[in-house]
Amino acid sequence: MRSRPGAVAPGTTLRSSSIFTDRVFANGHTGVALANDGSAQYPVVTTDGAHWRIAGPPVHVDAADGAAGVGYVGVASSRTFFAYGSSVVDVTTDRGRAWWETYLGELVTAVVPGPSGGIVAYVQQQQNSSGSAPIVTSQYVSHDGGRRWIYSTKLLAAE
Repeated sequence: MRSRPGAVAPGTTLRSSSIFTDRVFANGHTGVALANDGSAQYPVVTTDGAHWRIAGPPVHVDAADGAAGVGYVGVASSRTFFAYGSSVVDVTTDRGRAWWETYLGELVTAVVPGPSGGIVAYVQQQQNSSGSAPIVTSQYVSHDGGRRWIYSTKLLAAE
């Protein structure tokens, strides 16, 4: 992911009131959410269910990213978290030490854990600019923690 000037350092503890999304847990104590700190939004993680720390670079900077925003989070395992929104998916497989950001085109509407530890993203695309053609939903799958995404026409279900 991109590093931005003035970013808050990973590991910084935030107040629970800074969290603006649902808190999603892999188990009773390991979870992920998104938090505001100034004019940026960061992924935050907890390993004890109570204390939250910044776990990566900003996923959205208000002035730089404009209306495009990442506003949803999820977990695929106790080490693999993802955040998504607008046209991007951000994934970490080490609880936030390193993140992979992927642009998937139009509107990323959902990201879910997939089969065999993979991650599945659903992207909607309007077929023409006038809005008269139907919206098409495409499915992309990553089996390597968000580093590469492959378009898939197979119906996938979580295990």
